Amino acid sequence: MSSRSHGAPRLIRILTGVALAVGVAFVSANAGAAAPRYEPCPAQSDVSSCDSDGDSIPDTVERVVSGTATGASGREDTDGDGVPDWTEVLACGTVRCASSTKDSVGDGIPDFARILTCGSATCYTDNADINGNGVPRWASVVICGTTECATGHEDYDGDGISDAVELAACVTPRSNLAETGRFLAIWLLVAIACGLVVTGAVLLRKRPLFAAATRSFGAS
Repeated sequence: MSSRSHGAPRLIRILTGVALAVGVAFVSANAGAAAPRYEPCPAQSDVSSCDSDGDSIPDTVERVVSGTATGASGREDTDGDGVPDWTEVLACGTVRCASSTKDSVGDGIPDFARILTCGSATCYTDNADINGNGVPRWASVVICGTTECATGHEDYDGDGISDAVELAACVTPRSNLAETGRFLAIWLLVAIACGLVVTGAVLLRKRPLFAAATRSFGAS
């Protein structure tokens, strides 16, 4: 069985565990603190960044998840796919739109994480694109919802291997330069082959003329 076939179930397990862990963290933080003081979000041009309760989930996203600007816990997962509702809303607008296994590029990075990392389901990102803690930015999205939030110490299954390392192991690196070079090499070989065929055809057509000219010169 290929490594990629092992990677998809592992990714789903990690996503599910991370969703539960993030939810527990939200609940624990809220339970251990005094009742929060919610303040109106200040007027600003980018309302999508407003976060009245300071839980890192934008108010606009919380309204989609829970109906209010402060009602999401962070552990909601309506479709049970291991991707928290709020992360799905950030990636594609609804609580059911993202898939934990859909990978349009085929390099092991799920589309929803790529969208939140570089803006589309097919844009370029890989394990070299890391945050300040040495975690690939796409893996940070899977672990805790944003490109910068992971510390590199998260290990939801307690196996001694960090979530970031396990996720990175699912990736097949790709390089735009390498891909470009490979296609250039292929086209160069095709061009050379075509050139040789054309040259051979021309020589075959001229061979009788050359032989006749040689005989004529010898006779003279």
